[in-house]
Amino acid sequence: MVRTLLVMAAIGLAAIAMQVQARSPSPLAGIEDVPICRGLDGRLGRSPDLLVQARAIVRDDVQLAQAADAVEDNLDIFEKLGLLEGHLIVGMALMDAKMTKDALPHFGHPVKELYDYLEPVLKTRNVPDFKADLIALEAKAKATPPDPKLAEAYAGVLRKVEALRATIPSAMMTSRPFMVRAIALMMKASADDLGESIEKGRIANAVEYHDALGFARYTEGVAKAKASVLGASAAPIATELKLVMSAFPSLKPPEKPVRTMADLEKASDRVKALAK
Repeated sequence: MVRTLLVMAAIGLAAIAMQVQARSPSPLAGIEDVPICRGLDGRLGRSPDLLVQARAIVRDDVQLAQAADAVEDNLDIFEKLGLLEGHLIVGMALMDAKMTKDALPHFGHPVKELYDYLEPVLKTRNVPDFKADLIALEAKAKATPPDPKLAEAYAGVLRKVEALRATIPSAMMTSRPFMVRAIALMMKASADDLGESIEKGRIANAVEYHDALGFARYTEGVAKAKASVLGASAAPIATELKLVMSAFPSLKPPEKPVRTMADLEKASDRVKALAK
């Protein structure tokens, strides 16, 4: 009888342990439920605000001597590639900081948000498809233990991204007005996502905060790489980007925002004005 009771007790304890284990969340639990960026309004195309800004850029840009549609199309491609690369930049930074759960959405967003929009452009411009590369990169980021070839896969994707970016006419990529306004557009994207991260005066959405940070880091890199093209505009743009970067004091979102969405929007507007 005692033995029977002990066996039953052991079985009961094992069942309880299994239930507790089943309820214990994995470090990556819920990662698939993270929403895609609200800054794009859940659509693949440009959000209304960004579309209006891009059209305004085209209408007042008389120095490029290009058809309006061509300018807008290429500005749009520049922005979408910047958003894609910005996601991956912050994703890799978070992985390096061992903030894996925070990192993973940023490896999924390029496929879930942006690639379907870019795919017809790849075909039209005869650039190799790289959807499979993005999916493989995300899988490596999700791997446990971390895949040692993650950095290699990341570099491979960036090469594919650069191949598409290289189809933007050099007359535009070496045009000061085009590049100034392209940078302003990316700064606006960062401002939008910072705004989406804030609720009731607090940083409530880490995904959006990290999106904004990734876009800002990408834009800062572009401004440095294109300093010779930006000419006299390089220094004031660097000053405005310093303000933008101050909104992101660390990878871990601060409890309260250091800068407001309006602060970053005004910086974007000041940069855009430099192109005139």
